[in-house]
Amino acid sequence: MSDLCRVLMIGHLSRDLERHIRDDGVVYAVSTLCAARTLLLAGRPVVETTRIAMEVVGAARVASVAQQFGMSSRVLVEGHLELRESVRIERLPLADGAGEVLVRVPRSELALVVETIFNADPPLPAAEAQRQPAQVWLQEAS
Repeated sequence: MSDLCRVLMIGHLSRDLERHIRDDGVVYAVSTLCAARTLLLAGRPVVETTRIAMEVVGAARVASVAQQFGMSSRVLVEGHLELRESVRIERLPLADGAGEVLVRVPRSELALVVETIFNADPPLPAAEAQRQPAQVWLQEAS
């Protein structure tokens, strides 16, 4: 049986989509999805934000998503996780200062590949609810 790796998240886009083209001609866009939760530490609320790399693949999908959603849009995202491994070469100075040495630094990153994206903003209240004064609710509650 194959493994199942489905992700469903609600969060805010931390930046606009950045459009790129791979060597094989595939169009994709990257952004970061921020999911926040509030914790109580020593009786005080603390907001903890998790940033997740997000990738949208396909020219039509990228164009549609970029047109509908921008920075700080609240979205519901469905997709799967992919592990991206890369190697970066860094120059580090020697301890005696006489030169540099090249070091290979392996890097692994978990990316969320988006298959479906929706607007996650709560719906606006009905026209009747907008016309009712707020004082009525306060009087009933007290």
